[in-house]
Amino acid sequence: MKKVKDTAEKPDKLKPKYGNGDNVRFILRGVWEYDRKLLWLVLLNILAVSMVQLVPVVMPKKIIDELMGGGRTEVVLWLSALFGVLLLITRTVSDTSGNTIFNRFIAVRLRFIARSGKKFMSMDYQSLEDPEVLDLSQRGDRACSSNNIGIEGILHRTQSLAQKLLTMAGLAAVISTLSPLLLVAIALLLFVNFLMTSHTRKKDKAENDRLAPVWRRRNYLTDVMGDFSFAKDIRLFSLRNFLRGMLVKQQDENFKGSNRIRGYWARANILYATTSLLQEVILYAWLCTRVLAGTMSIGDFTMYAAAIRTFTTALDGFIGDLVHIRQQNEVVSDFRGFLDYPDVPTGREPLPDGLERQPLCFEMRDVSFRYPRQEAYALRHVSLTIHPHEKLAVVGLNGAGKTTFVKLLTRLYEPTEGRILLNGVDVRTYDREAYTRLFSAVFQEIQTFAFTVAENIAMTPLDGIDRKRVVSSLEEAGLGDRIRALDKGIDRRMLKVIDEGGVEFSGGENQKLALARALYKQAPVLLLDEPTAALDALAEERLYRQFSHLARDKTTVYISHRLASTQFCDRVVMFEDGDIVESGSHEELLEKGGRYAELFRIQAEAYRTDTVQSTREEAVTV
Repeated sequence: MKKVKDTAEKPDKLKPKYGNGDNVRFILRGVWEYDRKLLWLVLLNILAVSMVQLVPVVMPKKIIDELMGGGRTEVVLWLSALFGVLLLITRTVSDTSGNTIFNRFIAVRLRFIARSGKKFMSMDYQSLEDPEVLDLSQRGDRACSSNNIGIEGILHRTQSLAQKLLTMAGLAAVISTLSPLLLVAIALLLFVNFLMTSHTRKKDKAENDRLAPVWRRRNYLTDVMGDFSFAKDIRLFSLRNFLRGMLVKQQDENFKGSNRIRGYWARANILYATTSLLQEVILYAWLCTRVLAGTMSIGDFTMYAAAIRTFTTALDGFIGDLVHIRQQNEVVSDFRGFLDYPDVPTGREPLPDGLERQPLCFEMRDVSFRYPRQEAYALRHVSLTIHPHEKLAVVGLNGAGKTTFVKLLTRLYEPTEGRILLNGVDVRTYDREAYTRLFSAVFQEIQTFAFTVAENIAMTPLDGIDRKRVVSSLEEAGLGDRIRALDKGIDRRMLKVIDEGGVEFSGGENQKLALARALYKQAPVLLLDEPTAALDALAEERLYRQFSHLARDKTTVYISHRLASTQFCDRVVMFEDGDIVESGSHEELLEKGGRYAELFRIQAEAYRTDTVQSTREEAVTV
């Protein structure tokens, strides 16, 4: 039996490690892909910023030496003018290119966000239900969250690193004429600061990793509190204080973690300030001693003092940039780990030409499935064949395994064990996206988008919509009159998120909208997964009759824990605890007198009660 590797056995994939240089190359490759001219602009900025630092070190010495030596006025004026012009040009180029680079770095970051969104929409569905993968995504989201963090943070700091490196090279040439050992002493002192900061960075990252689940829970609660679809429940069940209390708890935990991080950096900064002050005092005392001894001119003092101070600042900034890049490397590693998180192995073969017009036979052979990091199986050793154009009802109580069965059939999940065949071929041979085009589905939770009605039906951009097919699908689904009554018809936008005049449909109308969407797709297989769970028994029967009529030439699978659909189907399979416990026609299972017959009798009594009640209500209304 061929087995697919269980995602529960891949914990190492959740702890990705990438080197600092590898991450920088990854980001620069993205810049090269999205905005190649930006790299040349960055090089220009690096040169200009370095000149802004070097010119004030060298030029004042020339002017002071000329003044102290009784130089000519015109030479002093010429040197001063040259000093001003060089500063004006370099600052103008630096500031102009810097502002442009800043905005274009943001544009690059947005492209990386789009890449993450694409991964989220295309990765294995079962991975999206794994809390550890969601935590990895949450941590990775930080890589694109602001200008100074993650991808853009590394871009800014890499640019700054190159600027400081070029500046230090020029200043080192100046300082080395005084004392090469001075450069070594400065570097050693700052290296101590580097080690201390690196230690603090590790503690910072560990604390942020611990807070990732807190952020995920906090974001969920914030979304719920601002989501209109939860508004009725929040008010009717007085959930305001309950939700607020849960949010405050997460905020408090986040606040405590943030305070710990601030404490780490506060202690590091105190030590850094102390060593920096000591360095300044020693260096200036030494230079002043040289001047007083007559071994150094005022011009040299000015140049060396400026050079040492600028070099120290640049080296300190250089080390700070390195530390920041190392810190953000962990964040970008999480981001890349999410992008590189492996999908369940699957084929790339296209579907055979014309397959959707051929009779389709689906076969599950000894299929089992368990969710990531779960011991219990959701399905166990299921073997089932769905024949061409068959109307199959899959029934069972909640938690029996029905929805898992549908997700496996549509390849939202891949089996942990066993195989699924399409006309005798393992479906994992085929490209997953091509395979899913064989299915149209109507689910219990109908999702409408803040697009036009036409876009909600066709699920494609406006320029690719067959408007006649949209109209005919709406008519067949029973929404024709409702849409004709709207101004703009199928071009009317839905929901009020984007357009205040957006139309809101009732629950039953949304069911019909979902049916129209499925009809528009014209897929050969129709899946109805608990589409009537929110309806009363009479409305459920009417809707199933409509489904049965519209799907007369399709293979149809009805998923329900209620049994109203079974009388329209060729065959019924009943799930219980992840197993198929009964299979046969409606009449055969009733005659058998097993679990299905028992459940049907219980629901039939409730169905008769609902029908009588609905009839009375209709009579009262009349």
